[in-house]
Amino acid sequence: MTLFDLLDASRGARPAALAVNDVTYDQLHRGYMRVLESLRRLGVKSGDRIALYCENRIGWVYAYLAALRLGAIAVPVNVLYRAVDLEHVLADSGAAFVIVSDETRPHVAGIGRASAVLEVADVERWAADASLEPRTTAREPESDDVATIIYTSGTTGRSKGAMLTFGNLAAICANIVTAWRWTDRDTLLIALPLFHVHGLCAALNSSLAAGGRIIIHERFDADDALAEMRRAGVTMFFGVPTMYVRLLERAGSQPPPLRLWVSGSAALSADVFAQFHQRFGAQILERYGATEFGFALTNRYAGPRVAGSVGVPFPAMRARIAAPGSAEPLRHGEVGELLVAGTSVFKGYWRNPQATADAFVLDRDGTRWYRSGDLATYDAQQRVYRIVGRLKELIITGGFNVYPREIEIEIDRFSAVKASAVVGRPDRARGELPVAFVEAREGFDPEALLAHLRTRVAIFKVPKEVIVVDALPRNALGKIEKHRLRERLSDG
Repeated sequence: MTLFDLLDASRGARPAALAVNDVTYDQLHRGYMRVLESLRRLGVKSGDRIALYCENRIGWVYAYLAALRLGAIAVPVNVLYRAVDLEHVLADSGAAFVIVSDETRPHVAGIGRASAVLEVADVERWAADASLEPRTTAREPESDDVATIIYTSGTTGRSKGAMLTFGNLAAICANIVTAWRWTDRDTLLIALPLFHVHGLCAALNSSLAAGGRIIIHERFDADDALAEMRRAGVTMFFGVPTMYVRLLERAGSQPPPLRLWVSGSAALSADVFAQFHQRFGAQILERYGATEFGFALTNRYAGPRVAGSVGVPFPAMRARIAAPGSAEPLRHGEVGELLVAGTSVFKGYWRNPQATADAFVLDRDGTRWYRSGDLATYDAQQRVYRIVGRLKELIITGGFNVYPREIEIEIDRFSAVKASAVVGRPDRARGELPVAFVEAREGFDPEALLAHLRTRVAIFKVPKEVIVVDALPRNALGKIEKHRLRERLSDG
């Protein structure tokens, strides 16, 4: 079973139904097959890497599907990448072709790469050109063939290319469609970037597999999103926490009644969860995913949805809490590294066998567990997993473990705080000391915050310094880049 088996089934069942924006399933098929023919005439062959370095638009979708059906490997590229990051992705992937827009073309030209440059506007013209009907049938991919290389966000160092196979993509779709009860009657609004696993695998691929409609916006604007939800009869919305904050600010007195709101890619605060439930009459469904496996955990569709948790494993996925570097499970309630196994777990890192070997640990029964690098615990009473931080972000102060997420939750409950991040600063006496960076509202008092924390957490967990910033550094999905905060501390 591959993504195209699912897509062909959707097209066969409802060829005239809308698939992407105002393009039907039949038009989508004809369009990407014409693009496939154009790529073949340009010399693209099976195994070539095609980088997609442009904003959300229908041409991105045509190019992605055409590349995969041709047997090439799609390499989505973060549109915010510039010289250093862009050159790394293009060089590491060995991309033979890179598809650009007017906005991204100058950045490719500036790094002097040898990749052939194609215009996304040309892709869209090819899709509409009836003279480009393919003369031969498309390649039928095998389940274990690499379909896409998605580069990790690089929040802890140089990004690595995660190889997701056709089987992985199909498994991710099957898990999500089943767990979230997705049908061909659903319309999903997405403003997340397609270069990220959230926008690509959870949204685009799964919508096509379910036979529903996906409406893609180039970027998120709360007013535009709310108007689209009402105009187009949207039933689902996928976003990151900052999007939900903006929706709360702009929704007015009559928010749209969608059946499913999903949040991921960063932790959703319990306060936003509660406010959204009160205002929208809906509980946001949090899920847990990563580039290397798509999605492993989800809050239950039929409830209860527990604020601050990432729920339970998707169908065909398994999760375990273990001591770092081990596959031996810990007792319920203990904090350890979250391990993931199942049909959606990636094949490995592109041209990086050592990183691939380091990413897995074997169980006694031979199960190959992916080491997520996330610290988590299992709440046996509510039967859900909770993420408490990153293994590399664990702060050890005077021999005590401090989990940054635990402190950030308490800081974010303070009324004058908009957002926070806790990192460790090296200290000769205690190893590390916790330091809090805070986005604050008017009237914020650091001493009042520290006094509040002393009543809530152990004294060794209370930050030794509070640094107020205009904005915390974030990546394209809104995840805080803590390595930049640690660099700021090391620079004094």
